[in-house]
Amino acid sequence: MELKDHHVVIAGMPWVNSIHAPLAAPGVLKSALTLAGIKSTAMDLNIEVLVKVKSHPECAHLIKFFETQTAEDWVVQEVSKILFYCANRIISLKPTIIALSLLTYECQNFTYWLCAVLKEIYPQGLIVIGGPGIKQNVSSYSDKFLDIAKKLNLIDDYIAGDGEESLVEYVKGNRDYPGINNENWKPLDDLNNLQDPDWSDYNFYLYSQTYIPVIDAKGCVRNCEFCDVIEFWKKFKYRTAENIFEEMLRQIDRYGMKDFDFRSSISNGNLKEFRKLLQLMYDYNKGKYRPEQISWNASFIIRKESQHPEIMWEQMAATNATLSLGVESVVPHVRKDLGKHFENSDIDYHLEMAKKYNVKLIIMIITGYPTETLEGYEFTKQWFRDRVAYKDTISRLFLGPCAIIPNTGLDRHAMEYKIIFLNDDGKPMDSATSKSRTSNSKWQTETITRQERITHHKELVNLCRELGFNLDAY
Repeated sequence: MELKDHHVVIAGMPWVNSIHAPLAAPGVLKSALTLAGIKSTAMDLNIEVLVKVKSHPECAHLIKFFETQTAEDWVVQEVSKILFYCANRIISLKPTIIALSLLTYECQNFTYWLCAVLKEIYPQGLIVIGGPGIKQNVSSYSDKFLDIAKKLNLIDDYIAGDGEESLVEYVKGNRDYPGINNENWKPLDDLNNLQDPDWSDYNFYLYSQTYIPVIDAKGCVRNCEFCDVIEFWKKFKYRTAENIFEEMLRQIDRYGMKDFDFRSSISNGNLKEFRKLLQLMYDYNKGKYRPEQISWNASFIIRKESQHPEIMWEQMAATNATLSLGVESVVPHVRKDLGKHFENSDIDYHLEMAKKYNVKLIIMIITGYPTETLEGYEFTKQWFRDRVAYKDTISRLFLGPCAIIPNTGLDRHAMEYKIIFLNDDGKPMDSATSKSRTSNSKWQTETITRQERITHHKELVNLCRELGFNLDAY
């Protein structure tokens, strides 16, 4: 088939309950296909399903199905309506290829069912899946989802890694391209050569957070042992400030929207380019009323005061920044163990500057890290008591119990940290079972039991709620 005769539908898959802003992958991939002369349609099915589910009078029952696949008969009927709605949205465009993008492993249950419906009512469409969510974690030992999907003939192929080049090659029929039906994928050479993502198919009125996604970097400059990003993208790659800002200006002209969401793991990984970009946004906003100004959200690493001087905070305030800080632990030795080499005084500096200049912060904390002690638990509680004055500066506080992701540095240090992985019945796993596990929080050490970790997490959650922090907890 000639390239001009193809029509690819790229769909961002539910269920990503934590994101109410546009999924980036469909728009990014659409622009890559367009450059190659391939017709495509990008759709964010996640937001469409979220809107339907959350407006349903029995919302909680539907969510339970998407997360666990257990439900009463009437719920199955409602879910079937949603599945056929999504399938009909796709097949009404008569695609030759259906590309399903899974951002997280929570998308897997919905993908199973949607693929089954598509294969039944539209067997002529090739189904290819990709994205980080095709595995439990990007570095997971287990390919269970892929194995089942292929065994049941729910999919035709899968693509691992970045899809901007490999999806184009897939449509061309090049099944030998790196990453197609194998995990030896080829990272992009130069992010500055990427086309502007195409959001023209998106309905921005559906989103509660109407940000334009920006792919500003991939990978990370840090080496945190709990994180799988560095296992997936081995090398940090970034775009220049000018390249990013020129895209932002073009997107403003196209869509009339000035709110941006940088989708990298770290926006200030290259501090020189970050400062340039901040200056460009600052100059753009100067002299404009708030509705005409740029605003932006990004992940942001904590550095020394000398690297983030006060003038930078003035500019971040003037550009309407919201920063997500991966603090991870306020216990100094734990933070150093996991790979974050800054001091508590650096945290306090960032809190003080953010409060002074009204820069909103999102703070992320991992509870119960393997090297944390019972004394550390008490230290963490007191740290939050002592910083209640910043509860309004911290617009959201995430508290999540430590999960050990396979093939990460933390996983490789399991023996050193005397970690004992547990089965659902609470008994220790044998070595063979441990090697086939997915990411899980069912573990303990020789010195702290799992129940003590759970108790600490609950106590910290309750304390932070009592103190008035805007809390998200797992």
